[in-house]
Order: sequence, then structure tokens, then C-alpha cells
Amino acid sequence: MTIHGSKLHKGTPVLRTTLENMQTTRRSAIQAKFICKHCHRVFVMEDRYMNHQCRQMKRDEELRSPTGQAAWHYYQLWMRNMKRLPPPAQSFMASKYFRTFINFTNFTKKVELPKPDKFIWLMVQCEYPPTIWMNNEVYAIYLEFLDTKTSGIEQANLSIATLLSYSEKHDCDLQDVFVSMPIQEVIHLLHVRKLSPWLLLFSKTFKYAFASRTSPEQQIILENLIRPDHWPNKFQKFPEEVAQIKMLVAEMGI
Repeated sequence: MTIHGSKLHKGTPVLRTTLENMQTTRRSAIQAKFICKHCHRVFVMEDRYMNHQCRQMKRDEELRSPTGQAAWHYYQLWMRNMKRLPPPAQSFMASKYFRTFINFTNFTKKVELPKPDKFIWLMVQCEYPPTIWMNNEVYAIYLEFLDTKTSGIEQANLSIATLLSYSEKHDCDLQDVFVSMPIQEVIHLLHVRKLSPWLLLFSKTFKYAFASRTSPEQQIILENLIRPDHWPNKFQKFPEEVAQIKMLVAEMGI
């Protein structure tokens, strides 16, 4: 081998350096093909790269899922209620609250949390950190808030939305919802406050279902959830809302 007229033997320093540089370049080229974009780990073997799943990669996949997107939305709501500008999604993915908001999202599905935006607002007002939002005691505080602080019209409208959703899903007329809806589902919807006494106590079809379709045990449960003796005094304090709700009930034929 001759370079610029000079013969180089295999063992010469120049040739060794040239070969080492070629090997380094080759190795770099191989390595450059298999670099995790999440954690930047370098892999020589393609199969190891394909089997690689780092924490950042798993979080990125989770963030792209419907649950992850809902968690990102709730995180932004929390930040805005805290009077802070929400950071980019990548910052949320690296946040210590990432797993907390994923768990909170699953919690909202499990209990069918009514008005999650109002729940987050109340948590900020009470200065409760997200790590305790799923405690039973905290959830009970929220349900009490819905009963006492949310207007009758808001609760009635939420109940109407629930009945409309059931009517469409089960292809039944609105006035027949309480005829077809299982009593256990009525109990569940009352428990999660998607049905409210503000509407039910003015509904003839609900009263009929209560009298004719419930077992004695179910009647006890419903009475404990509704607390019928509690409402007459409350209705007297809000006559305009009562009149409006009675009109809505009449229009829906329930």
C-alpha cells in the first residue's frame, strides 16, 4: 500500500490509526441506528433495541392513550386553578404528579365522578394536594359540597343529562326511563350524584317506580340517599328554582 509515494506496512502507526478510525466510524454508524429517543441509551444489537422499554418510553405511550390524555387535561385544570401556566406535555410526563393524575383519571371512571372540573376547583380551594384526592373522606366532602353548594338548577340539569343519555343509549322514550332503568342503577346514579333529589322528588314516573318496582331493602337505600324529610324546607328557600324544575319535568313528561 502506497500513500504519497511511501510504502506503509500493516503495522505502521499511520495505518493503525487509519484502521482504528474506520472501525470507530463503523461502530458509530451502527450505534447511531439504535438510540432510544426517550432515554438516549445506545444499542449495538437491533433485537435489544427493539425489546427496550424504558420508563420514559412507557410514560410517553401512556400519555398518548385516552387515559393519559384525560390525565393531562385534569393536570392542566389543576394548574390553572392554582393560577399557574400549565407546562408542556413533556414536562407533565416527567412530573412527580404524572402517576397521581393517571390514578385520578381511573378514579373518576370508577366512581363516575360528577363534574370533575368542579371537583378540582374544590380541591384547590380546600388546599388538598392531588395525592389525597382519591381518599374516601375527601370524596365524601365533595359529595356534601354538591348537595349544599351547587344550585338546584345545576343538579337538575345534570340529572336531565343523565336521563337523556340513558334514553338514547337504550332507545327508550324519556318518560319511560324510570320504567326500564334497573333500580340498582338508579341507586348507583344517586350515589354518584348523577341523579339528584332536586329532580326526582318532582318526577311522577320516579315516584311510581319507587312505589311499584322496588323491594323493601331498595326503598330503605333510596330513602337514605334522598333523605326526603330534608327537602321541603330547602325547596321553600328557592321557590324560583323549584318552579323552573317543575316546568322542566312537565316538559319532559317524567
